[in-house]
Amino acid sequence: MKFLNEYFKIFHIDAYLLRGEKFYNSIVCFREKILPLQKHRVLKPENFTCTLCKNHSGKLFLEWVEGYQLFECNICNAISPNISVDDEVKHIESVYGTDDYYEKIVREIHKQYQYRKNTFGKDRYTYIVERLNLNPRKVKILDVGCGAGYFLSVLKDMGISHKGLEVAPHLIRYCKELGLNVDANSIHEEPDEEYDVISLFDVLEHLADPIAIFKIINKKIKPGGFCIIFTPNIHSVGYELMGAKQNTLVPFEHLCFFNRNSFKYLCAQTSFLIHSLETFGLDITDYLLLKEYEDNFPYTKKLKEMVGLIQGIIDKNGLSNHFRLTLKK
Repeated sequence: MKFLNEYFKIFHIDAYLLRGEKFYNSIVCFREKILPLQKHRVLKPENFTCTLCKNHSGKLFLEWVEGYQLFECNICNAISPNISVDDEVKHIESVYGTDDYYEKIVREIHKQYQYRKNTFGKDRYTYIVERLNLNPRKVKILDVGCGAGYFLSVLKDMGISHKGLEVAPHLIRYCKELGLNVDANSIHEEPDEEYDVISLFDVLEHLADPIAIFKIINKKIKPGGFCIIFTPNIHSVGYELMGAKQNTLVPFEHLCFFNRNSFKYLCAQTSFLIHSLETFGLDITDYLLLKEYEDNFPYTKKLKEMVGLIQGIIDKNGLSNHFRLTLKK
């Protein structure tokens, strides 16, 4: 830095290559399609249940539409929507098995696949293997909820032992077409103490019972091994600017948002220790893409030089819209 004495890690992200030029338009279209299919699951406020600790008392935190609300739990401080998830298998099928969801995958992932692999995939490799000083020839990694396989594709290129688990049938098909080692089986079926690292990138917020799943994950990790979690931060600049328009809200898919207190609660219940917790996000990029949709003006092009620097300052202050949590067994 020439004028700043502080060090900021700056990510140089091309918003259009990452998100696509019609990114927020696709968000609005998907929400419009999913609402009539899922709104029967919206519960009255008095029937709220915290996704994390199953407590029934909380205060209103955020409202979307049609009575869809998020409440902050009075016990663990996690934030959950007032929706029902009575049958997780049916929930997965109804949200992730539809033609609309597959169209969303093709629209948002396929066109930007190589760019996302070279940015997100490689960054995740560096963040895990290099940051934690793991031996690439010996480490064994399981990526739970591997999505389109950006990270797995990098591990495959690097010759690192790996496996991916995924519940969305369209994503499994997509990964297999790329030649990636991905299965639909449950984490329950994996051998105990098999993996040095289990990663969950943008998965924690989808879980209907995080504590039950993380108790199982703990058993699958070798003693001294790690669990790496990336998950949205609702207590962020992005949400302050965008509210319910923030694209990581994802109605009917994202079931729980965390903060430091709720992470501590999760660890206390599942025998993990917090190794590190930090935030890195796309708050400014997401906000500018929203404003482009609303104003029909290319803000991300005009303000390109500013975005990375401002985001780096937000990241360093722990206020960006994605957590990076490392747990140790």
